[in-house]
Amino acid sequence: MDYNSLLLIFCSAGVMQSLFLSIYIFSSKNIQSGERVLLGSLLLAITLRLVKSIGWYFFDINDHVFLNIGFAAHGFIGALLVIYFAYKSARLRNIFSRLLILLLGLLLLIATPFLTLSNFWYAGGYQTLLYYTVVTLLFSAYFLWVIYSERKIYFPWYRNLFLGVSVFCISYFTNYIFGLNPYITGPVVYSIVIYIISYILFSNQEIFTPLGDKKKYKNINLTPDQIAHHRKRIESVMIDQKPYLDSDFSLTTLSQLTSIPKHLLSRFFSENMNQSFTEYTNSYRIEKAKKLLTDPKYDNHKIAYIAYECGFNSLSSFNTAFRKNADSSPSEYKKMILSKA
Repeated sequence: MDYNSLLLIFCSAGVMQSLFLSIYIFSSKNIQSGERVLLGSLLLAITLRLVKSIGWYFFDINDHVFLNIGFAAHGFIGALLVIYFAYKSARLRNIFSRLLILLLGLLLLIATPFLTLSNFWYAGGYQTLLYYTVVTLLFSAYFLWVIYSERKIYFPWYRNLFLGVSVFCISYFTNYIFGLNPYITGPVVYSIVIYIISYILFSNQEIFTPLGDKKKYKNINLTPDQIAHHRKRIESVMIDQKPYLDSDFSLTTLSQLTSIPKHLLSRFFSENMNQSFTEYTNSYRIEKAKKLLTDPKYDNHKIAYIAYECGFNSLSSFNTAFRKNADSSPSEYKKMILSKA
């Protein structure tokens, strides 16, 4: 199998994962309707842009309708990212302002039967589209900052979504405007990023808790005794049952084990634990890993084995969490402890 065939398979897998995630979000009952539409549409637009790129690059498809749908999707990507971040930060609620941002994509979609490469796209249309996308990414960065200042607990999701979409879009810009990278760079990079985005999404379902939920539950004020009780109950479950050793452990699972409603748990972590549920879970997993790393019984086991034993889904996520917790890599930590023994 040659290099181009492998590249085609890899990019096609990215398309399928992006399409799957889009369908999952559109059909999820756990996500508010507004967010379902925005995020699902964003991923669908990226999927269509990927299909256009793959069709043109690998199969030399030049049908102008096919190409124009891909370009129109490109016009929607940055706009939908802006509106999604604005929605999550409770900004741009006016429907007309949102339609204005989507105007270019809508116009391109309407003009799909008429535009060609020679009479429009190579005559400055594609260049304009690329610059427009960069502008929307800058606006997205602003709303991302608003989200960071208001919802730090879920920031990795928004940050990685922004970075993934940005690298995807900018790769087309740097390819056409500056000739710095191959055309296929965007689809390849996104095919990697979509799996990272999917992992973060499925591992942190609480990211879909809207900002308005704080107002919804503002009349639920926990007393110091209730806070202490919840904290003790959570710690008791974590210590006695060790549910964090299961890689599928989630906020829903903890809610079931502690009999504390999920929405209260989400609020409890953000307001009373000073860390996210994921960070809290990883702290237990890392403490378990530290013990295994220095246990003679595990001398012949690889670090990846220990990572999975402690509930991590991958070695990379384990290394990242371990370094964040212990300021060293697992192997460095093991050498340091053993040298002191």
